Amino acid sequence: MGSLKAYAVRSERERVLEAMVRVAAAKGYEATTVAAVADAAGISRQRFDQLFADKHACFLEAYDAAVDVLLAHVADAYESADGAPWPDRIVAALRGLLQLLASEADIARMGVVEVSAVGEDARIRYRAAMTRFVPFLDEGRSLSGDELPPDTARFAIGAATSMIFDEVRGGRGPELPRILPELAFSTLMPYLGAERAEAEMARIDGRAG
Repeated sequence: MGSLKAYAVRSERERVLEAMVRVAAAKGYEATTVAAVADAAGISRQRFDQLFADKHACFLEAYDAAVDVLLAHVADAYESADGAPWPDRIVAALRGLLQLLASEADIARMGVVEVSAVGEDARIRYRAAMTRFVPFLDEGRSLSGDELPPDTARFAIGAATSMIFDEVRGGRGPELPRILPELAFSTLMPYLGAERAEAEMARIDGRAG
């Protein structure tokens, strides 16, 4: 599932996964029905049952696909700043993430908010998905004069996702890029210290102004 607005549907299954993202984002997971997803995908209920065990299984697969999109987008943004200092690459990755979530409100809603309503196995998947972003941050451990705990990246990701969750749940998903300075500060601060992280935040604000 590529960036969904530019996504060329290649199979029935992919079409159903995209429909699940759209319907769950619009209605909420609990109110989403198989019939609504099948209708949005342009298939019959019988065909849905041939493709997926149930609504739950379809949602989890759609969630995994959405995470793949987010991870690829973050990786592209991070690598596009290759050769720049590590904090600049992190800022580029965060900017790319916020821009994608702002332009793809359904991915944001389904992947950040609705996943919490699906059950424990979805929350396990969510935590596993967050660990896929750890490698982008682990390089920062070498920048600190102190030995940082192994879980530093997990804590930084948790703080960042909490900020994004609050914005998306509050209906401010399209405005996400405006929180980039604060998001960069909370992500970089454990690695750079408050003073250097504040300088990075001020630099972002200066560019935005």
